[in-house]
Amino acid sequence: MDVFGDWLLNVGPYHWLALAAVLIGLEMVMPTQYLIWPGIAAAVTGLLAFLIAFGWTAQLSIFAVLSVALVAASHYWPKAAVAPGIASTLNQRTDQMIGRTATVVEDFHHGQGAVTVGDSRWSAQSADGSDFVAGARVEIVSAESTLLKVRLAG
Repeated sequence: MDVFGDWLLNVGPYHWLALAAVLIGLEMVMPTQYLIWPGIAAAVTGLLAFLIAFGWTAQLSIFAVLSVALVAASHYWPKAAVAPGIASTLNQRTDQMIGRTATVVEDFHHGQGAVTVGDSRWSAQSADGSDFVAGARVEIVSAESTLLKVRLAG
């Protein structure tokens, strides 16, 4: 029992680096992002323990504060790092077209027709009900399923 007590009270930098390796290794095989932050905290605690002689209570405190701070920061950082509008249109092709210019390929009749965007042909509807002639340039103002709503570009 005395050996275990000595080992527990003599926590050093190698213990923290071993804990960091275990936590980061587990993170690599698990589908979460929670073990990486305590793993980084353990690595930083181990590096600090190499530089400065801390008691085990100070090392444990540094590890605990760093772990909590990194986990809390990880909940806010990804949201701030993603540019607004990019994540909201991911895998939504029609939403990505809003604001782009298209060419009318089929005359509009009663506000309905067809446009091309790049190399794709789309059904289109005039936003204000007007008719456009083939070759006119229009701007996409909204999209509903596979129907683009357009207005005269200008």
